[in-house]
Amino acid sequence: MSSQHPAPSRLAPSRRVDLVVHAGSGKTGTSSIQALLHRNRKRLARRGILFPQVPGRRRHLGLNLYMLDPAPDDVPEWRRRFFRSAEDFERRLFDEIDESGLTRVLISDEAVYGSPHRALDRLRGLTDRLARSVRLVVYLRRQDDHLASRYQQVVKIGETRRLRQRMQEIVLENTYDYYNRLSILRRKLEPTELVVRRFERSRFVHGSLYQDFLDATDLGVREDELRHVQIQNESLDAESVEFLRIVNLLREERPDVAPAVGDNHSLVPLLAAVSTGVVLTLPEDQLDAFMSRWEEPNRKVALEFIGDPSGELFELPRRARGVTHEQRLDPDRLDHFLATTKLPDEVHRPLRSLVEREALTP
Repeated sequence: MSSQHPAPSRLAPSRRVDLVVHAGSGKTGTSSIQALLHRNRKRLARRGILFPQVPGRRRHLGLNLYMLDPAPDDVPEWRRRFFRSAEDFERRLFDEIDESGLTRVLISDEAVYGSPHRALDRLRGLTDRLARSVRLVVYLRRQDDHLASRYQQVVKIGETRRLRQRMQEIVLENTYDYYNRLSILRRKLEPTELVVRRFERSRFVHGSLYQDFLDATDLGVREDELRHVQIQNESLDAESVEFLRIVNLLREERPDVAPAVGDNHSLVPLLAAVSTGVVLTLPEDQLDAFMSRWEEPNRKVALEFIGDPSGELFELPRRARGVTHEQRLDPDRLDHFLATTKLPDEVHRPLRSLVEREALTP
């Protein structure tokens, strides 16, 4: 282990395992994959594969908290998960592995993909003690398609800026430089194998995300051997996204009525159930300029990490039908959303005021 890695703990499992780390990236079917693994935990165990519960029953969020800097002992979410310390997390994880008697372990947390260097160093310190081999699995999605999908996600957790405003911040980040990010993961974690897959249905094994993922893990399991789960996809149309963004604004600007609104966790499924309209994106010229930034990094990923001599990372063009770049909620449509979400009467007037204001904002 190099000197930059954290000092090794004395903790270790009784035997090293073959470890598969599903590192994301986000918005590439990770929730669906985690739901499949969760539902089939016992079936996987019968095939000699442990999908551990200590880091989390579905998504292994505990791993992300473990990797955090400062130490997770100071993070409230860590304490709420009943880990007394990072060492306590390690001990419980290693105990679960030892008690299972299994030597193949699969962990899944999309936060690994974008983790900062110090967090990856902490993960490396763990995998060095845990694993005799590490297979790192990463999915990549067209950057312009991912951008729109990711915006939906951040609105669901409280974003108040419009997509075009958030875009100005995103272009300054390296999140979408896939070559740079994969290079960091390879250098920091030094996996035995780094498996990079394209998040495109046309590329999936048998046209199935689940079978493609199982193929990527090389664990010898087929989709038809597992209990099926529906794809986890609470997608919102442009109107619903804008309604939810304005609800976020209401919480921010009117803390006096915010408690009556509740949280988005309950609102999103209601909105998803009636989201049948066009999907929010950006104007074509902005998307073209955005994608041009990643042309060379994408070519290098295709050549170096996937071994595709064509240098073409993505096969499908961006979605051009059923989309809009108009981010506006017609005030006349508010009653529909109030009925859908069943928000209490006391928030109707202040919410309507915000909808009318935002509809006039260019």
